[in-house]
Amino acid sequence: MYLLNNIIRKIIILVILNLLLMSRVTAGTANCSGGECDFENSFHYKYAKTYCKQTLNYEAVTTDFLYFTIIKTGQKCNVFETKKGN
Repeated sequence: MYLLNNIIRKIIILVILNLLLMSRVTAGTANCSGGECDFENSFHYKYAKTYCKQTLNYEAVTTDFLYFTIIKTGQKCNVFETKKGN
């Protein structure tokens, strides 16, 4: 019984570490105009084209591979073309 509890405890620790260390949703800032956006401090991309047409000036966003989310409004904007920066 002790061995089983020890194994389960190790598995739970590994799952928690995986969630904390491997998650790549990161916050950054976006400047957008006419569906073209430049990003600062984004892990996923430096430039993206999106269907969202509003103007953003240094707006806080979280980025993911297929979309970014404007933190202030919660709006999710899908991206269809991206460029990774240097």
